[in-house]
Amino acid sequence: MHRSPSALPANCTLSIEPYGGEGPRWVVARAEAELAERYGELDASESDLTATMFDPPQGAFVVARRGDAAGPPAGGVGVRALRPGVGQIRRLWVDPAARGRGIARALMAGVEDAAREVGLTDLRLGTGDRQPEAVALYASTGWQRVFVGHDGRPVPDRHIWFVKQLGP
Repeated sequence: MHRSPSALPANCTLSIEPYGGEGPRWVVARAEAELAERYGELDASESDLTATMFDPPQGAFVVARRGDAAGPPAGGVGVRALRPGVGQIRRLWVDPAARGRGIARALMAGVEDAAREVGLTDLRLGTGDRQPEAVALYASTGWQRVFVGHDGRPVPDRHIWFVKQLGP
């Protein structure tokens, strides 16, 4: 995937990159720093992401870059398989200097395409109560908020979970 969707600013491109590469690692480091700033700290389950989670065939990591595919990262997002057909979106993040330009929306469309490519059609994601811009984005792009997890237990306090079924 090397493309410049119409929803993405004209001077940006999206591409799937290996998770161990500089683009995804840069995005994840900044995403985790912002999460720690907003919530105080990350627990072990929030900082244990590995390449095997996000590299095909288990998943994909989509990076938005300024300019062409060799430009500096503007943001990114990953998807990883939880079990056959079911995936989880992780680490959507856009550089604060590039926010408000449609990059997050384009990244979400790109990661949904990437999820389809690796056979994932039932997606899940989680955010928190200190990320209202993320909640608004997910709600506006067809994600459905859930209040009970797949195990039947209520979503924990301060957590906000969404699901989306992907069509063909």
